[in-house]
Amino acid sequence: MNALLNGFETSEATFKAMSVTLPGRAVALKSTGEITYPDRGTPFTGIVSTYRDGVASVVMKGYAVASFKDTLPTVGICKLSVGAMGNLEVDEENGTPYTVVGVDVIEKTLELIL
Repeated sequence: MNALLNGFETSEATFKAMSVTLPGRAVALKSTGEITYPDRGTPFTGIVSTYRDGVASVVMKGYAVASFKDTLPTVGICKLSVGAMGNLEVDEENGTPYTVVGVDVIEKTLELIL
């Protein structure tokens, strides 16, 4: 990537987590006010930035680093949806378009703007 976007327009919130939620994974807010991994293909609330002692900080807006599985995302506008265990997946048919600003093939992470 040719730009440093860490912190760009970033808004985070802290939530109680229903179970261990790994940083970089997509999560959804449940009616109980807790977060958990969403079902495959469903909308997500944000991306976990940190987790400790049952509490997770979640990026709700702006720059985030997320894990991906399977198909390599492209830099630019890329349609993504939630896969297994909160990993993001390329989903050209049903995905939501996001701006992907970087991809790390070795770490299996992508940088995106929510």
